[in-house]
Amino acid sequence: MLTFNSLLFRSLATLSLLIALVAALYFARAVFLPITMGLLVALVLHLPMNALARAGLPKILAVVVLIAVVAAVLALIFALMFGPVETIFDTWPQIVSELRAKLSHLRLTFAAAEQAGDAVAQIADDVKDMVKDPEVQEVVVREPNFLARAATSFADVFTGIVVTLTISAFVLVMRRPFLTLATMPFSTTGTKLHAARIWKSVEGEVSHFFLVTSLINAGLGTIVGLALWALDVPMPYAWGIGVALLNYILFVGPAIGTAALFAASIITFDTPFQIFAPPLTYLAINFLEANFVTPHFLGRRLQVAPLTIVLSLLFWGWLWGFAGLVIAVPALVVLKAVSDKAAPLADLRRLLTPRRQPGRAMQPQLLQRVVGMETRSNS
Repeated sequence: MLTFNSLLFRSLATLSLLIALVAALYFARAVFLPITMGLLVALVLHLPMNALARAGLPKILAVVVLIAVVAAVLALIFALMFGPVETIFDTWPQIVSELRAKLSHLRLTFAAAEQAGDAVAQIADDVKDMVKDPEVQEVVVREPNFLARAATSFADVFTGIVVTLTISAFVLVMRRPFLTLATMPFSTTGTKLHAARIWKSVEGEVSHFFLVTSLINAGLGTIVGLALWALDVPMPYAWGIGVALLNYILFVGPAIGTAALFAASIITFDTPFQIFAPPLTYLAINFLEANFVTPHFLGRRLQVAPLTIVLSLLFWGWLWGFAGLVIAVPALVVLKAVSDKAAPLADLRRLLTPRRQPGRAMQPQLLQRVVGMETRSNS
């Protein structure tokens, strides 16, 4: 029997709530996307905000300084990338045609398959001509040209950045009301204080994680840019900036960077060594960063299981497109940090945490918890 207290009713209600939440995030992404980005930026700026406060700077002035620094960094990136991006926009048809010309020799390998495809296409055209009604006029819908779409996208991105920084500024200035809002689901004063302490600890850990990650990505972009400059790749500074930004998107970002660099090498160079050297160099540097540099500076802090990262990228990418790919990993890191501190989320923490390596020492807190459980069970 389906009652209000039955497990089936609670499961169906939870599933319905999740579907409604996902639908709201999808159809109202123009509202939720800048809010989410603003909250994440404010979370990352938590430690610099505390440092400026300890230095005696008033809160409002500290927020103005931080937002100005972030805006200046974004403006510098835009100024450095504007020239290369404008060149790509102006020469886009030539780039595509040249890339097709360079790749034309690869079609010889698939000559038989291509001939078969042409035959099938010819048959389809013949059938289309036979069944086509001569009285029906063909309507061709022309899409906006590439430059028009790019200009519209740039305007949307610029507006989103302004709104995001504005929301971040309000969150940093009015931190106490937002902290009160986060503790509203709890009923007693003790649980509210405990939740507030957990969130403050999460703020510090997440801010430290992303600040260190940003420094590592900046170093990665610098090294890749210098390596590409040594390999005579055009506009190496633009590639360095692009690599640093794409490295925030785990798995997908390096793949996009490698594919773009490989295409640019095909267009620019002629010999096999010159074509393959830039993308392979980038992959080698990225491999060293991901497997040695980042683990050394971050250790196992806020590490997340690779499968959950892939699932998060798929979900947020489907939900909000490229912006969702940018948000996917930070949202997962925040969720992991909260689950590490909140005891009721122990099951979620086990799902998000990578499997402990064989022979690796158990963490002291977890070891004490296990020993305490065994002691209570024996007594």
